[in-house]
Amino acid sequence: MGTVLLVARERDLVEALELARTVHGSVDVVKLPNGYRASTSTYFTPKWLKVVKGMVESGRYGKVYVYDVLSPRHVSHLMKELRMLVEDRVMLILDVLAEHAGSKEAKIQVEMARLRHQLPLLRDWINRAKLGELPGFLGPGGYAVDAYYAHVRRRMSRLRRELEKLRRVRDHERARREEIGLVHVAVAGYTNAGKTTLFNALTGERRATGPELLTTTSTKAKMVPLDGLRVVFIDTIGFIRDIPPEVIEAFYATLREISSASAVVLIMDMSDGEGEFRVKLRESLKVLTNIGYVGKPLVVALNKLDLVDPSREIALRELVESEVRSDVWPYRVVSISALKRINLDSLKDALFEVLKNSGTVFPWRGPRELAAGPGVSSAS
Repeated sequence: MGTVLLVARERDLVEALELARTVHGSVDVVKLPNGYRASTSTYFTPKWLKVVKGMVESGRYGKVYVYDVLSPRHVSHLMKELRMLVEDRVMLILDVLAEHAGSKEAKIQVEMARLRHQLPLLRDWINRAKLGELPGFLGPGGYAVDAYYAHVRRRMSRLRRELEKLRRVRDHERARREEIGLVHVAVAGYTNAGKTTLFNALTGERRATGPELLTTTSTKAKMVPLDGLRVVFIDTIGFIRDIPPEVIEAFYATLREISSASAVVLIMDMSDGEGEFRVKLRESLKVLTNIGYVGKPLVVALNKLDLVDPSREIALRELVESEVRSDVWPYRVVSISALKRINLDSLKDALFEVLKNSGTVFPWRGPRELAAGPGVSSAS
């Protein structure tokens, strides 16, 4: 896959490196200070441009990632200066999602997001081409850029129609499950917190898991009996800090599975440092609020209990209690280990309790119907 050069602020370096290493075999880093203020026109100040340019001139790299949201002006300037493909944080995230996309819907969503993110850059190139400002590396000619822009717009229209068809099928399936009395519970949380491991433990499924970020790009739904209820657990795409609008739009159908759920199990990784844990918790709660999941039951599952000592568990539980607002979500906090299957019964009890206390109408089923077991399963 070749070596890439990654430029990131120190505070973003861990996340950026994990993402870059998911799709590239070798990654070199230029570390910017946390207080770095990007130039509005060129992104890099002359000092940092010299540093990056010096590394690029070694000939080792096939691409430069800047772990920030770049404007079209930034990208055009940097590609002209570095004479190399330059992509920003959004494109890196989409590269990772493309690596893991398995279903037709996931592939369409990633391509849509990529094209949507490229449109402003193409418009900038068209303007520059007409002004004769795209010599050399960025010089395909005004007509060629214009033609490609038109092609991208047509491609996006076709993908949008395909995606709408798939979304209508998904909406119909969800409505049908609700009609027959199934309660939907979304397993959500920051990427790599253990969502799919928990989903597998609760449902008996064997979805692929791993240490890489954003391994889940499409949802999986599986019904299991729970204290007289027929519950559909849904594995969802992982949250990331400051989710780009293009990704939210592309994965609208996946995120809607969370916002329309009867309850959410928000899984948090207790092995994270306290500062990182707090950031991820706040980001996860922010995403839930932004997609409209408010006023409904929430169970915060503190995962990887087997990796922390009791004092740390207590401290993190107190941290959650201080961050989660009971006037926004009726909630419970449970410590578990999804991998070791510790305290899963406590998690189910907490889920049942918040559902009951929230006034959820329970579609009780008789013993004969419950005996059918977890027979409802769907994947996108």
